[in-house]
Amino acid sequence: MDYKKVLCGVFLCCVFIPILRAQEVQVHGIISDRQTGNSLEMANIILKQLEGKTLTTGTTTDTNGLYEMGGLTPGTYLFTVRYVGYETYTDTLRLASNRSYLKNIRLNRWNESLDEVTVSGVQENVEVGKVSIRPEDLGRIPSPAASGDLASYLQTQPGVVATGDRGGQLFIRGGTPTENLVLVDGVQIYQPFHILGFFSIFPEEVVSKVDLYAGGFGAEYHGRTSSVMDIQLKNGNLYDYKWSASISPFVSDVFFETPVKEGKSSLMISMKGSLIEESSQLYLDEKQPLRFNSQLAKYSSVGENVNCSALLMRTYDRGRLDFEGDEFFKWNNVVAGGRCAGVSEESSVSFFDLNVGFSYFSNEAGSADTRGRFSNIFKSDVDISLVQNLGEVRLDYGFYTDFRNLHHDMSSRFRATEEKKRTFLSTGLYVKATIPFGNKVSIVPGVSASSYLGKVKAGIEPRFQMSWRPRGKVNEEVNVALGIYHQPLVGISDFRDAGTAFTAWRIMPDQERRMGAKHAILGWHQPIGRYFDFSVEGYYKQMDNIPVAAWSTVAQSQTELAYAKGSSMGTDIRLDFDSQNVYFGVGYGYALTEYETAQDHFSTWFGTPVQSYNPPHDRRHKLNVKGGFDYKGFTANVSWIYGSGLPFTRPLGFDSYFSFEERPPEIRDDYGDPRILMEKPFQGRLPEFHRLDVSLEQAIKVSDDFITRLQIGAVNAYDKRNLFFYDVYKQQGINQLSFMPYVSLKIESM
Repeated sequence: MDYKKVLCGVFLCCVFIPILRAQEVQVHGIISDRQTGNSLEMANIILKQLEGKTLTTGTTTDTNGLYEMGGLTPGTYLFTVRYVGYETYTDTLRLASNRSYLKNIRLNRWNESLDEVTVSGVQENVEVGKVSIRPEDLGRIPSPAASGDLASYLQTQPGVVATGDRGGQLFIRGGTPTENLVLVDGVQIYQPFHILGFFSIFPEEVVSKVDLYAGGFGAEYHGRTSSVMDIQLKNGNLYDYKWSASISPFVSDVFFETPVKEGKSSLMISMKGSLIEESSQLYLDEKQPLRFNSQLAKYSSVGENVNCSALLMRTYDRGRLDFEGDEFFKWNNVVAGGRCAGVSEESSVSFFDLNVGFSYFSNEAGSADTRGRFSNIFKSDVDISLVQNLGEVRLDYGFYTDFRNLHHDMSSRFRATEEKKRTFLSTGLYVKATIPFGNKVSIVPGVSASSYLGKVKAGIEPRFQMSWRPRGKVNEEVNVALGIYHQPLVGISDFRDAGTAFTAWRIMPDQERRMGAKHAILGWHQPIGRYFDFSVEGYYKQMDNIPVAAWSTVAQSQTELAYAKGSSMGTDIRLDFDSQNVYFGVGYGYALTEYETAQDHFSTWFGTPVQSYNPPHDRRHKLNVKGGFDYKGFTANVSWIYGSGLPFTRPLGFDSYFSFEERPPEIRDDYGDPRILMEKPFQGRLPEFHRLDVSLEQAIKVSDDFITRLQIGAVNAYDKRNLFFYDVYKQQGINQLSFMPYVSLKIESM
């Protein structure tokens, strides 16, 4: 296939298709929240013709709050917009022929008091592999703080594995953390999760919506092979000044939002800092050497047709994952970005989104006795995304270019990986079309194409999605997704570390190789009555050129870098009940992840030319039960998580060895130095994991100006001794957090 011809063909299609657009009566625009300017997904828009031939048509907004209704006849229409939790908007439109009308609407929220209206039954765009997360979802998972957090919520999801409550690493459907793409308002962040696994830089106060794609994601996302987490931050309030402050034994945080120019622009700031290192000495058996803090600021400007924002974030984490050892891990992020998105009445393009971002990530590991490891990566990028409708067909396309500077040294763990500095430039484009066939079937073919200027092989990645509504009902769908994914940069970790908290970002050492994956997903989503929601997904993922450590039967500080092929298959099942005051959910995930690597990547002959093993994140079974209720300011939440044991490498025995570096040994009098002998990698299983977290909260209206929220809760309520990892050198296990009660206090303005 001629790569240049394909790129030129796609580009020409994107340029000339708008010219071919038929002239017809159309109405389009963005539906948003009046207080913040945030777009509202799945708002219902209805047009009812009032004269002549009666015509009623309707649609819903997409993830950008965008709607478009074409093929209309001239006349007078009743225009209605509805969204759960907001006042209904109505207006009369008079449409003339051969015109396109722009109609942006800002909806007012229902009046809220201490007895807040719980938004339930909100319809979401159903996409295979996708879970849409709302701010109120985060608050329903017990977290040892006064607010819900994205990190705590994600760990309750089927298909998401956290190896422990330390390290901040998440494995999604067999992929490693470095195969996950995390975007914040369109800007990439490399490690958003804190070293204490309950927390991230995203408490519920700052989140507008999160779309988690566990696989099968569309052509608009590139550069990762496992998953995408697309986080949209809320804008600050355009009319009112609001603030909150909270404290618990784990963390303290401050949040406030204020209009800069009333109705036009706003500022939102969130700051968080850990307290567990200091407070743990007061009521736990041992000090928890974990420290982190984060800061986030977002400026938003809301115009008539275009909204712009600027973002600045910083995180810092430092600590020891093995409390009895002396090796530390440390990382920090600095992220800045600007975004403008909107619609134009004159242009044939319905929606545009321009992003400029800068992201810096550094991490290191070391101790007083060993040479440290470090890795830094800087990325700057520009992305342009466009949407237009050609009759009933929606076309999404875009362009991107990015520059990266990489610097790493991990020679203390991997031989032949000396300190290096590299620069890396890439560019690419994508296009996808959403093609409906009646009201029951829709297909979404797409392709992403990328060029890496000779550093890595160029890639073309076809993607395909299809949805079928057997009875033509909203949210009742069967979905299919297929796709090919490439990753030009790889994150190399040594899974012999507890928690694998260190990652070295680099170009693939062997430039003849390219990390890739193939996804296949089949899903079924079925609402049951008014309050129940059921979904099931089966998936298969094939992975190539995964960088892994070459294994030896002798435990040693250094190893070689090897490559493995992998596969992951499984099923995720969810059943949720959500009424106005009571919510309940059960999720189960079955997964089988297996790696294969050649015998020459092992220092010992094991009898076959290819070795298969389950990597350390292969959790076969995961079950989560969560529930709670809220009534007149009182809230109760509970979450129980069960996970089958994770693989680990078992010790086989001990022997002794002699060193000839200084002198010949006295073998009659000297027994040599003891060393441990290892079995084949990851043949053992750690004990099963399960933990119950609970929280009770009472909101008290102190005055007309602010509310106090008092929360009591416990992590690991029945004190299960969950193993974090097994130290083969010391022949002892390191446990996760024990029973930890907490009391938190939060004060917030009304």
